[in-house]
Amino acid sequence: MIKLFAFLRRRPGLTHDAFCRAWQEVHAPTVRGSAMFSRYVRRYVQNHAIPDPGISGFPPANFDGVAELWFDTADDLVAALRDPSYQDSVASSVDRFADRDSTILVAAEESVQFDRGFGEVKFIGLSKRPADFTHDEWVRYWIDVHGPMAHDIPEFTQYYGRYVHNYVVSLDAEAVATTEDYDGIVEEWIRSAEDFARCLEEPRYLEIVRPDELKFVDIARSHFLLAQEQLIA
Repeated sequence: MIKLFAFLRRRPGLTHDAFCRAWQEVHAPTVRGSAMFSRYVRRYVQNHAIPDPGISGFPPANFDGVAELWFDTADDLVAALRDPSYQDSVASSVDRFADRDSTILVAAEESVQFDRGFGEVKFIGLSKRPADFTHDEWVRYWIDVHGPMAHDIPEFTQYYGRYVHNYVVSLDAEAVATTEDYDGIVEEWIRSAEDFARCLEEPRYLEIVRPDELKFVDIARSHFLLAQEQLIA
């Protein structure tokens, strides 16, 4: 399946809490009631950012939330964005609580690495490659080198209940980011922000995984946040 991610910032003048209420209580029913949703969308999740998790070295979130919508095919995703009900109801509803100019839309293919069935908090990382990688080289490095490297360190992966790769794809769709913009989205479920902080302090993470992250992710042009997931449909 293919997923559409929408990285959202609140409109000026709104608090984060007001953004989350409008997103969940007003916008979500609008999406579920649209013709676009019933025709094409298979699953819909909202990830409500934890604005400042209080973790040393981990920056406050650049976004207030991340939406995820699942589709059977890339063609279905493009058709949904071109459906009249998307512009007439869904997009106009977003404008009431989110800043469209700072919104990032990304399409990606999901690959579940493992699922142990737990995790109340979710780390989301939207990654951009350094200049010395092509997109295909970057994806292959993530699959063949970095992923297995992390998996082989139980002191690190013990904290994760679920771990998902999402490989960015380019679509013929206006406003959706391409593989020239971003390369992948990682999703990692953990029990708490405190456990995430402990994970980042593990000596073997700092010795092995972190240097490799700095090698293949352009941190300055990437985005990271902790969030709490809300299943909408």
